[in-house]
Amino acid sequence: MRVPIEVRYSDYDTKQHVNNAVYLTYFEMARAKAWVERLEGDADFPIIIAEAQVRYVKPGDIGIPLACDITTGEVRNRSWTWHYRIVDARDDTLIAEGRTVQVYYDYDAGLPAPIPEALKARLPEL
Repeated sequence: MRVPIEVRYSDYDTKQHVNNAVYLTYFEMARAKAWVERLEGDADFPIIIAEAQVRYVKPGDIGIPLACDITTGEVRNRSWTWHYRIVDARDDTLIAEGRTVQVYYDYDAGLPAPIPEALKARLPEL
């Protein structure tokens, strides 16, 4: 799934490219859109992020339109991996890539929980 990224002026640092910390926010934007539009249909996110990684390939210079591609990797009983690619939306040049590990979480119990089978079946669609 491709998610256009609205780059804000505050995303840039003094070198006029997207600050390294902002890429995790872009991953979060793609994750939220995927959750609402493709998976669960609401903004109740019963997940926690257990791990996040970013590899920077090229600066996201000021004025470059960006997009984030999100796909599902490994799916386990209580967790799954999402992979991200931040690209120049004009020509798909890779800017950064990364992954996060999500844990399905029961906030009432304060514990990880098994991924519901219906969700588990839809995760590979991303």
